[in-house]
Amino acid sequence: MKRTLVAFLTVLVAVLAGITSAGADTDARTWLERMTVASRTLNYSGTFVYQHQGQLEAMRIIHAAGSDGERERLMSLTGPKREILRDNQVVTCILGDRESVHVNRSQPRTPFPANFSDSLPELQKLYRFNVGDEERVAGLPCRVVEVMPRDAYRYGRRLCVHSDNHMLLRSELTNLQGEPVEQMMFTSVSFPKHISEQALLPDLSSADYSWQLEPEMPPAEHSDKMADTRWEVVRLPEGFVLTDHNWQQLSAHEPGVEHWVYSDGLASVSVYIEKAPHGQDSYQGVTHRG
Repeated sequence: MKRTLVAFLTVLVAVLAGITSAGADTDARTWLERMTVASRTLNYSGTFVYQHQGQLEAMRIIHAAGSDGERERLMSLTGPKREILRDNQVVTCILGDRESVHVNRSQPRTPFPANFSDSLPELQKLYRFNVGDEERVAGLPCRVVEVMPRDAYRYGRRLCVHSDNHMLLRSELTNLQGEPVEQMMFTSVSFPKHISEQALLPDLSSADYSWQLEPEMPPAEHSDKMADTRWEVVRLPEGFVLTDHNWQQLSAHEPGVEHWVYSDGLASVSVYIEKAPHGQDSYQGVTHRG
């Protein structure tokens, strides 16, 4: 569930659909750019459902935007009681079933990169963009925007964007056959002018919980570890480049994890490399977590 909540905060994009004309690409670009701005600048409060790997979960989200940045509260409505609080500096995960709190550095998140329009010429080589019909989600009018990968190395996504304020109301991640891999859809949402401080505070009382803070690694130690890496990717799918490479210390009592991020300008892939425990065989094959 923790991974599910975080997954919603971090929306990966590679998308389904159809028309290759310059006009269609331009219209889709406009919708996607406005959607990206709306995700950062709107106040909203709503309930949505999230379906993935055969599971259906309900969540509530409250998002406040102001001159001092964004604040957000995400609550699970099904399964164990859990909450995530996010601001410009930190992400706090409160796990009621485990009586624990995890605090990590906050990362910027938008449905699409902020420089999306700048990279559009290259993205058009990798994706087809299309604006579809108007539909309705949570009782609100929304415009379908689709992006379809031109090869087998990217997922697709079919989005429905609020016709007036450009809020993302529905998202479907699709495989090569056009079948949904995961789906998110608001069932109710409002856009208040003001969100109170109380609305952004957690319901779960975490005073007696165990707290785990992401440790800070000294810059010199971080540089040494990065320079000592033994890994190199020599072949990538078209369009993907290394956009970030860092070393993460998940806790003071656990070994660090080397983190590589590759992106084509829309979709991104994270690769984590950690030392296996002594005597443990390496895993072979494909597996899912979260």
